[in-house]
Amino acid sequence: MGDAPRLDTDVLTVGVTYRDLIMTGLPSLPRLGEERHATALHETWGGISNMTRVCRALGLRTAMSTPLGDDVASAQLVSDMTALGIDMSLSRTHPGWRLPTTVALSTSEDRAMATVEVAPPGGVTAHLDNASFQADSVIVDMRDPVLPWIDRVRSEGAVVYASRGFDATGAWSTEALIRGGACDVWMLNELEATAFTGAKDAREAARLLSAKVPLVVVTRGASGLLAVDAARGEEAEAPAFAVEATGTTGAGDSALASFVFANRLPSLTLAQRLDVVAFVVATILSSPSGAADPPHADELLTRARTIDDPRAGHIAAALAGRA
Repeated sequence: MGDAPRLDTDVLTVGVTYRDLIMTGLPSLPRLGEERHATALHETWGGISNMTRVCRALGLRTAMSTPLGDDVASAQLVSDMTALGIDMSLSRTHPGWRLPTTVALSTSEDRAMATVEVAPPGGVTAHLDNASFQADSVIVDMRDPVLPWIDRVRSEGAVVYASRGFDATGAWSTEALIRGGACDVWMLNELEATAFTGAKDAREAARLLSAKVPLVVVTRGASGLLAVDAARGEEAEAPAFAVEATGTTGAGDSALASFVFANRLPSLTLAQRLDVVAFVVATILSSPSGAADPPHADELLTRARTIDDPRAGHIAAALAGRA
């Protein structure tokens, strides 16, 4: 038998998948000793799988490299992702390991989470050093060490998008991102941005971080997004779209996947790309299933043509070529 064909994809997502149990519709998060009642319970795949599903729904050829165990949840994850048309050939199985689980409490404005997790043996990405693939865009969690495969795919023309997440150690170090210019785009939320920099607000934080990463995007929840593109000397922001959100879990993941999509659309300014992201995220959050079942590009186009917002015209025009 010959060698397997080399994977060629629009987007490769790399990171850990979580089995998510999400309670939505809470009026507010409970205080210690207090019980509150949610209106719905959802079970889905979180972590890197959120970004993966959104990329695929937006019409991008998508592959995912995520640690797998030999548990029932891992087998179901592979089945579910394959059914969506997501390539799982770069995912590695670790015998005796099981997928981590997160329980999330979600209100219309924010969420809180608790996770049970054991690191996979051998790490998350080391096997990619010897893997053969071509990807136009790569989404990676920079909590994992910067490894040679990242340098390789960047040298081959891939744009690397990084998330970093909340630093439970309190160290808030940007060392992994600084070393070797590990990524091209870094998206993080306002809390993370100010913690990493000590800045007083998101804009100042983005400017400071753009000295280390060429393009920094900061999500600000109901206040929208802002970005600093140091390579082009451009700054922009986009207000959030008004939406009756059923929950906010997966909002950050959806924003990063949406930015990968928007960054591939031709002739858009930075502000217009942020508008597309804000629109896609708002549409996802307004759905009862959220990022578990994100809208497809044709559904987004239909909605963009019907909403009453001055940005709707250029968003619809951008989507028209992809739906």
